[in-house]
Amino acid sequence: MKPALLSLPLAAAAMLLTACETVAADTADIAPAVSAEADAPPTPRRATAGHSKRAFVETYDIDGDGNVTLAEFTAEREKGYHVRDADGDGTVHEEEYVSEYEGRLVKELKERHDMQIKQAYVRFDVLDTDDDATITLSEFNASGDRMFSDLDTNGDGTVNEADTADAY
Repeated sequence: MKPALLSLPLAAAAMLLTACETVAADTADIAPAVSAEADAPPTPRRATAGHSKRAFVETYDIDGDGNVTLAEFTAEREKGYHVRDADGDGTVHEEEYVSEYEGRLVKELKERHDMQIKQAYVRFDVLDTDDDATITLSEFNASGDRMFSDLDTNGDGTVNEADTADAY
């Protein structure tokens, strides 16, 4: 049963990545542990961003003063526990734990997908300099030429450590 549960996030990711812009906003059927109900416990403030001290403070510093007290840490951990306890029975079962994570992953992937698609439209508009809804090889190469030129600060036709630009 565990391998099947572990494949759920991968299946959700594949579903989101192959969908265009029509990803269902309601993920309740995919991850029931994250459905919003009026009497549901509050969700944790932020998803953790790793195991560094900085990520720890960002996650658990409830009052934003740059310090995490034991009381703040404990309160935030308890919120997270209750979010994972989808059926409210006082224990978190494997399916609940994985489902909560999957729900967050689906949300994060949808947000990233939507942002990247929006950015693709912006990039297309920048490349399509004559606004004819197509990008010619000349238009495409003009953008590349600008990138290369911006990075080749000494003008020697090679981008390497001798050039001073860090970005184009």
